[in-house]
Amino acid sequence: MNDFNKASGLITTGTTDIRAQEARERQGLEDRVTQMRRDHEQAEKDRQEVAFQERIAAQTEAGLRANQQMQAKRLGINTGQALNEGQKAQLAAASAGAFNAAPQALVDQLPVTIGGIQLGPQQAKDMLARGEIRQADYVAAVNAALKPYGSSFR
Repeated sequence: MNDFNKASGLITTGTTDIRAQEARERQGLEDRVTQMRRDHEQAEKDRQEVAFQERIAAQTEAGLRANQQMQAKRLGINTGQALNEGQKAQLAAASAGAFNAAPQALVDQLPVTIGGIQLGPQQAKDMLARGEIRQADYVAAVNAALKPYGSSFR
């Protein structure tokens, strides 16, 4: 160190710069390790979610198959033999009715047309309760209103 630096009060040893550099590098390394841990945890959560969704899909598929077999038994169709077209149609119709039942909230919001007159959902129910329209007409009108939704009313 020369005398000028001592006299001016400036001491430039370079050790503070090296320590600061090392501290920045250490902090950068810690930040990268922390980010890698977060990424690993997120990847593990994503993997578990995918596995969970796959289990749900498999169980749903198994449940639907079991339900179709149960419907076939109820209809007297032997599932061990090949189904003819009539039996397939009968089973499909029974299954469709079981799986596509409309939620009550949807039925409660749809207007229906009975005898060429459009009625609000509550108005139609009230008229049905008073006997002003037949149950069969009400059900047919609700089913017609639900057709675009791929559902049916029971």
